[in-house]
Amino acid sequence: MLNKKSAILFKMAVVLVSAVLATGTAFAERENVPGYSTDSNGTIMHDGAGNCIRTENWTPAKAVVVGCDGVVLKAPTENYKGGSTGVGATFLIPSASLFAFNSAELTEQGKEDLEAYRAKIKPELAQAVAAVIIGHTDSKGNEAYNIKLSKHRAEAVRDYLIDGGVSPGILRVVGWGSKDPIASNDTEGGRAENRRVEVVVYGEARGLDVMRFPSVALFSRKGSKMTLEGMQLLSKNVDEAKSKLSRAVYIEIVGHTDDVGNKKENQNLSQLRAWAVSDALIKAGVDPYKIMTVGVGASEPIASNQTKEGRAQNRRVEVLVLGRKK
Repeated sequence: MLNKKSAILFKMAVVLVSAVLATGTAFAERENVPGYSTDSNGTIMHDGAGNCIRTENWTPAKAVVVGCDGVVLKAPTENYKGGSTGVGATFLIPSASLFAFNSAELTEQGKEDLEAYRAKIKPELAQAVAAVIIGHTDSKGNEAYNIKLSKHRAEAVRDYLIDGGVSPGILRVVGWGSKDPIASNDTEGGRAENRRVEVVVYGEARGLDVMRFPSVALFSRKGSKMTLEGMQLLSKNVDEAKSKLSRAVYIEIVGHTDDVGNKKENQNLSQLRAWAVSDALIKAGVDPYKIMTVGVGASEPIASNQTKEGRAQNRRVEVLVLGRKK
């Protein structure tokens, strides 16, 4: 689980697009609802299976409450396409100049070499909204091991940049193993080119693509397991966004809640829901090594928590897509 600080990368972009995406959809959850049993706070009660508990006078005509009996929001998702790629610069750093064979620890010579790269990268990072550090390997060896090694090497470069004064909040790290070669792996020269660390710097928040799902469209009340309707809804949106997701450099899934209830419970719920969406995307074929998840609880509202309409907007899961590789 990423900590709250790790969500800083996308705050600018989320704030930027929130005014465009806000809809004010209402979800009444604290009023007595005909046909359903409620507790003393006016919240609909659920049975052990997570179903809304019906009263004796329930009829099919009363199955209009979002979150009960398969009812979901009208227009339940929002999609915002970034205005440009937002790319400011891309830097390729050969791994051979930084690391010993089969190691993710920077050599002394590697630190000297990286210092020269840092001088080139730092001015770009000073103006960046985000930067993704991607580790790559050649195709030799076990792919699971290559993924791990490539990420550890990317982390070493990240830590070195942070030690040199780069803000950790704008940096993200992924390991792609041998998934994105830039040369043939059939020759030693080609394999050497493929063993690299890539720093992709983004200068514009508007380059971010966003898919926003109201939580009630995916989950039962206070639940973290996706409903059948939620899975169908997410699958439909993923199918429509396959090209965007396949070309992404980095995908961050962020869970949010309103500010009602226990802060720790909200934090945990937001993380569990982000994980559930991540699992669904991976099952749909999205590369798991591009995905990171974070739950931020109620810390990043896009509307007022003083109204039930505002709280409904704040309960959401966002899929934030950075970069569009060709």
